[in-house]
Amino acid sequence: MHVFFADMAARFIGWANSPFQYEVGYASLGFAVVAILAHRSTFHFRLAAILGPALFCWGAAIGHIHQIIALHNDSPGNAGVILWTDLFLPVLGFLLLRFSYRRSKA
Repeated sequence: MHVFFADMAARFIGWANSPFQYEVGYASLGFAVVAILAHRSTFHFRLAAILGPALFCWGAAIGHIHQIIALHNDSPGNAGVILWTDLFLPVLGFLLLRFSYRRSKA
């Protein structure tokens, strides 16, 4: 979204479009490529594939919360579902990784 529909994504978040949109988009693309490569790899590779995006998401969540408190940015893309996915999607990733680790030991 940040690369191919940058104007729409920026409006959804409540921001003006900027080159930052493309940086975020290409970071997400990089995370996706690593996830594809990690799919059938070792536990540590899969951990790294989750850890990087998790830190990115949690950092974004902190930014969204700051925007809500400091600038009263209650746009759906800032205070809505994106905030909740930034907070909880990494938790789901770690839970699935734990499940796959326990399953591989059985």
